[in-house]
Amino acid sequence: MVTKEEVENVVKSVVDEKFIRSIEVDDKGNVTVTLAKDTPDIDNVLIKLHSEIGKLKGVGLITVNREREVKESEENVEVTEELVMEKLKEVMDPEIGVDVVNLGLIYDVKVNPDNTVYVKMTLTTPGCPLTMWILRAVEDKILEIPSVKDAEIELTFDPPWTPDRISPEYKKKLGLY
Repeated sequence: MVTKEEVENVVKSVVDEKFIRSIEVDDKGNVTVTLAKDTPDIDNVLIKLHSEIGKLKGVGLITVNREREVKESEENVEVTEELVMEKLKEVMDPEIGVDVVNLGLIYDVKVNPDNTVYVKMTLTTPGCPLTMWILRAVEDKILEIPSVKDAEIELTFDPPWTPDRISPEYKKKLGLY
């Protein structure tokens, strides 16, 4: 079983200690690291942390979070699944050049009564090198919606993504019909 001290050593080798807000390791080896919202080069840090922590023996699920900026919104926007889906059309898959909605990567969106948003999504391949970047972009776009309190993004590969999930409009643009 991985220890908190082992995880701390790895995290401190990747990111300056002043940007580490918390490190938790549960009895199943699941690791949660929370970093400051102003951590420099956050995309590379997230990828490297995930990779380096994953090399430790006895590690379960790895979650790397950033501090949330608590925003008091003067706008009182009704958060709906449709609004979330429209906002997610701003997140492009940089390799394919199509947004995550029209690419068919979003499986489910739920808006809870407390204005937290849950998204279940996939990627085109399990080994996508941009996994952390895309997940962060999805979370960031959701959090840009006034009135949203928090976002939970679940990544799944069941069922696996296929080109059949691409919207008809984008199948034509990509020459798939």
